Amino acid sequence: MLKNLDLTYHGNQILRMKNFKKDPKWTSGNELQYLKQVLANDKTIKSNPFTDRLERAFCETYGVNYAIAMNSATSAIHVALQVLGIKSGDEVITTPYSVIMDSSIPIYMGAKPVFADVQYDTHNIDPKSVEQKITEKTKAIIAVSYHGLPYDIDGITAVSKKYNIPVIEDNAQTQLVKYKSRNIANESTFALFSFERTKHISTGEGGILVTNCGHLAEEARKFAGLGFMNLTSSKSKMVAITPKDFQRPDFLRHDRIGLNYRYTEFCAAVALAQFERVNEIVQLRQNIGKKYDKLFEGTDFEPQTVREGYEHSYFSYGVKSPFEDKKHWIDFYDFHLDNGGDDFYAMMQPAYKEPIMDSLRYKSEYDGSCPIAEKVQKRSMLFKTNYRTIEEADLYLEKLRDTINNY
Repeated sequence: MLKNLDLTYHGNQILRMKNFKKDPKWTSGNELQYLKQVLANDKTIKSNPFTDRLERAFCETYGVNYAIAMNSATSAIHVALQVLGIKSGDEVITTPYSVIMDSSIPIYMGAKPVFADVQYDTHNIDPKSVEQKITEKTKAIIAVSYHGLPYDIDGITAVSKKYNIPVIEDNAQTQLVKYKSRNIANESTFALFSFERTKHISTGEGGILVTNCGHLAEEARKFAGLGFMNLTSSKSKMVAITPKDFQRPDFLRHDRIGLNYRYTEFCAAVALAQFERVNEIVQLRQNIGKKYDKLFEGTDFEPQTVREGYEHSYFSYGVKSPFEDKKHWIDFYDFHLDNGGDDFYAMMQPAYKEPIMDSLRYKSEYDGSCPIAEKVQKRSMLFKTNYRTIEEADLYLEKLRDTINNY
């Protein structure tokens, strides 16, 4: 058995166990075949067939009309806000319980992030708090489906419609799941997904922006594609340009300002190969999530609640630990690693506590304004679900069980 494991030792004690019996997800499908096709055909890079196929696959899977692949999900947030016309003086409501990009991009654009609190049980943005934060300056809401669990779509959509405010659905950590038997990514103005290295679909970096509005899709594709005037809502409708056209001295290319957020064909080939197996990839994480459910039953740890009608894709398995202070959190962490357990991590501090936010005076304005997010963050423990096999997960979950029983 040990010959199939990569072991890390501390003295004579095994600290890490990794099962390498199966290929990693990025080479167990059509990845290598598709990459060879990209390399073998110089026209592939110009015509982007894999990017086109990836975008169409997302449209078909989620039931949306348009998809635009980009070089990162962060770029997708920027593009969505740009197309919605966010400008200096506007306000964008978001959650502090997320990565900083959901608040730093509005700041970069001259707007102000306004932080709404989260629900204690789901860790996701609270529609009631969102409504309380709305002013005449509110121009967008960024709602995050955290850890892989959809946010309260009905609640946020109701607020959006009541005040006529567009919603950007951040599904960077979420794939494939349903919300009350409905597809995610369909009831917001924009939705985005991530292909960063730890996500369900992983190409190192990358993202995709989806929408049901043709006008917004065309504006998004143009802004992400250097403002080329031949770009349209979908690649299949793109105005064809021949090399002869391009080389003419009177040829004009750009009809608006745009940035280069385009996705590479190499990454698109890998993303498509993985998306062809997305059911398998998500199912593995869901199966691992069920094992965590059973492990934490009867303990003082509180897992993120999956409400009735919600499905969870388990980017990570989030719990609220029984430890209210940093010392006990760290002691438990160290004890677990010394016991041979795998790494886990805390949710990052609420965005407004970061040093850059302090220097911009957001900390002084918002510190203490989202008490639930701050309470959940202090106790948060996020456990890995991106194991390659159930057998590998079982090894580490057994170590976690030992840690909980003996700490």
